[in-house]
Parts: sequence; structure tokens; C-alpha cells
Amino acid sequence: MKVNAELRSEVGTASAKRYRKEHDIPAVVYNKGGDATSILFNEKDFIEVLKKLGKNGIFDVVVEGEKPKQVIIKHYQSSAIKIQILDVELQAIEKGQKLTVTVPIVLEGTEKVKLGMVSQTLNELEIETTPDNIPTEYVLDVSKLTIGDSMTVADIIVDKSVTVFDEQDETVVIVAQPAALEEETTEEAAEPEVIGEKEE
Repeated sequence: MKVNAELRSEVGTASAKRYRKEHDIPAVVYNKGGDATSILFNEKDFIEVLKKLGKNGIFDVVVEGEKPKQVIIKHYQSSAIKIQILDVELQAIEKGQKLTVTVPIVLEGTEKVKLGMVSQTLNELEIETTPDNIPTEYVLDVSKLTIGDSMTVADIIVDKSVTVFDEQDETVVIVAQPAALEEETTEEAAEPEVIGEKEE
């Protein structure tokens, strides 16, 4: 995917606010070697990138007069008040270069769990791999779980070229007993035994 951009001639808070009013997003591309390039994206173009590629999206930045540069999204900041991207940080990448990223873990089939409460304890998986192997998400099917069951990092299927940094036995999801049922069970267990009076 290619996204057009233009070089940013001004930096700073005042100019950033002006760009946003014009529906442009200030962005920075961090290049190999430590230098950085300040650019501008059209707001709609970058939102389209997020929709299609996700938060770890890899795409080509095209600036007029320059060779297209492949980048990955490092970070972006959005407004808490309205739907608006405030600024973006990108990392220039090279073919075959390994990257460390976090990938969302999505649960599938939660509506089929009739007994118990599904609780997700790990929302992202930290991995290292090449750009072409970065998935948009990892999916765990929890439809057959019941009270007391759990799934760990080891249950997530990853490509053999991917290095996972999270511990294999770390819990991702657990099905717990509903609070009301747990309270009822506890009360039953604590109920004292009624002993009748001795006959004289």
C-alpha cells in the first residue's frame, strides 16, 4: 500500500495545530542511523491505513521527488475528545530486517461459552519477526471452554519464524465461576449443621 505525503517545513506546537485544522497529520519517520524526517499525511489517507493494515501497518511513504520508503507504524496519538489522529511516529525498515512489535490477541466464540465468565488476562503478544510475517492479530477460539478452563500463550499458533517473548505458560484467558454462583456455593458450604436435642 502506498500513501502520499509531503515534507513538513515547520515543526512545533503552533504549526501542528494549524496542520490539524487543515485535516493534515504531522508525522515523523525515524530512519536507519538515527536521523528523522518530518512529513505530513492527509488525515483520511492515514485513517484508511489503520482500517486496512491495523496498528502495526507496513506501507510505502511516497514523497514527491524521493524514492518510496517502506515504514511501519511505531506509535500514533489520538484525541480523547473527538475522533482525530494528532500525530504519528513511523520507523523506516529494510527488507529482511527483524522488528519487535505487539500484536492484539482476539477471542473468538465467547458467546458460545454458556457456563462461567470469560476473562482475558493478556491482550497482546510481543513478538519479533520480519515485516512480511507480522499478523494483524492472533485469534484464540474459546467456544469449547467451561468453568475452570484456561488457555495460555502456548495455545496461540504462530509462524515458526516468529520469536515470542511472552512466557509460554502465561495465561491468556480463563473461564471463572460467576460471582453470584460462587457466593451461593460459599454460603452452602458455610451453613452450620443443625443438631437436634437429645432425648431424655
